[in-house]
Amino acid sequence: MELGMEGIRQRLDIVHVKLCRTAETLDRYATTAAHPPQHIVPELDRVKSEVALLHGVEKLDSELDQLADAARESLGALLSLDSVSPRRKGEAERLLLELRGPAFEESPFWKMTGTFAETFTYAADPLLRVEGGNLFVPTPRFVKRYADHATFVRVLFQELRNRWAALRKVMDEVRAGSLLDEPAGLPMNQVDVLHHSTFEQLVADLLDRDGYRIVRSGGGSGDQGIDVLAVDALGNHLAVQCKHFTGGNGRVGQPVVQHLVGGSHPPRTLPIVVTNGLFVGGAKAWAEDGDRARLIDRQALKRWSEDGEPLSTVLREVASE
Repeated sequence: MELGMEGIRQRLDIVHVKLCRTAETLDRYATTAAHPPQHIVPELDRVKSEVALLHGVEKLDSELDQLADAARESLGALLSLDSVSPRRKGEAERLLLELRGPAFEESPFWKMTGTFAETFTYAADPLLRVEGGNLFVPTPRFVKRYADHATFVRVLFQELRNRWAALRKVMDEVRAGSLLDEPAGLPMNQVDVLHHSTFEQLVADLLDRDGYRIVRSGGGSGDQGIDVLAVDALGNHLAVQCKHFTGGNGRVGQPVVQHLVGGSHPPRTLPIVVTNGLFVGGAKAWAEDGDRARLIDRQALKRWSEDGEPLSTVLREVASE
């Protein structure tokens, strides 16, 4: 069954809700699991608790396996979507790897649950409690077996707690992160009120959306004019300088473009200046001479961010203007 982004989101929400419910089941058996029986004659009420714990462990094992499988299938479906960016695909792959980690490996004790059940059934046999009946008194060997099997059930219970915690960690990261976010893009009226650092992050998100891997996001001392450095699948770099103006009324001149082009860049690098304002003072003519750089002005940015056109399309339209 193919799942779109909304279907994946809904399925993971269901996993989260059911996972919270299994926490209640874990808590219900925690007291019994915390006090294993010693090597003494089994008491009937205590044996009933051991049987309940075993049944709870078996039920939890099935429920957590189903939830982990649903989470894996959902993340796998996410990886198959064409619209998922390299960053989000990398995040989904990392979480999938966690869902196949040590916490989801089962110990050999899981093959012995039938034997545990037989032991507890015999320990609950009324014949063992016939008044004055020495014939059916539990032997020391059986008492030890009963205590050992009860201990092994607690090993399985702890495995389930670890599995639950690992699955909950993955689900919390899915819900708290940007894995299920819609593709980046803002209308220009929202772009115009961004802080300059948030504008740089928007540009990085747009590049990520369009399939570029972000090498660095955010300018600073010694950045040589590069606010965002990205690379495509063929190893070609984009060195992007971002110029944001509150209200979109600013102007970017030729010196800004020259500064970016004149910096030290990796091989096969295309310099790009992105602004929510306009280019003036010969900036366009200088950038076009010898194809030194590409300039994305307010109108081109609108097509890229607000209209959702991919960068490759925007750059072709810019080059043809």
